[in-house]
Amino acid sequence: MTDTPQFKRTHMSRNGSTAVLALASDKVNSLDREVLLEISTFVEYCEQEDGIGALVLTGEGSVFSAGLNVTEVLSNDKAYTDDLLDALNDALVRLFRCPKPTVAAINGAAIAGGCILASACDKRIIAEEARIGVTELRVGVSFPVVAIELLKHACGSNAEQLILNAELLDADGACRSGLAHESLPRFELPAAAISAAEQLASLDARAYALAKASIRRHALSSMEDDGSHVLDPQVREHWKDDHTRANLEKLLKPKS
Repeated sequence: MTDTPQFKRTHMSRNGSTAVLALASDKVNSLDREVLLEISTFVEYCEQEDGIGALVLTGEGSVFSAGLNVTEVLSNDKAYTDDLLDALNDALVRLFRCPKPTVAAINGAAIAGGCILASACDKRIIAEEARIGVTELRVGVSFPVVAIELLKHACGSNAEQLILNAELLDADGACRSGLAHESLPRFELPAAAISAAEQLASLDARAYALAKASIRRHALSSMEDDGSHVLDPQVREHWKDDHTRANLEKLLKPKS
């Protein structure tokens, strides 16, 4: 049995054989380096723990996640941005690669990085009240290759317009686009997510893992191809550029 990890920025719980991780970093469950490291640790722990059959990812309160913590980006030197993007890529890929069933219970707003994090899960159930979307271009920041490939895998031909339009969708729009599979009233979401996780975990575990690996082989290969090694350094330089940081500062200014 693997030692149960102790988390400070997220909350882990168990419901039978399903492990649940709730983002709980701040009022909007933003993703800083520590939160992303805890997500990676959670996935690794669940993979190694025989008693865990499936994973559920959700947010505390009325927000799933508003994305990367912009305040942390601006309050640290530019080297922190590299560390943050490394942690983001690792968390996304670990979740996407996880051989066990993963369910996102999108209890509220899932914006930018929060939307991409949910997209890494096998099954995505969204609260009827929630809004979701990838708004990076509206803010003026670029997408890591991993994020693009996750969105293409989740949404197919809809991914390009979701990225370029940079809009938030309601729950119905999320289901039409592929960002979510089902919408429910928020109060029904926790039980529905556990039920979905248990249903997937009831399938043959080895067969499920092999099917999942086969289905995701192309996306995972694209994350590591020659083009990604050219593009990702450019993305990082764009994130660290003074103009980009100025755009992020505007985002934090109170609206008059």
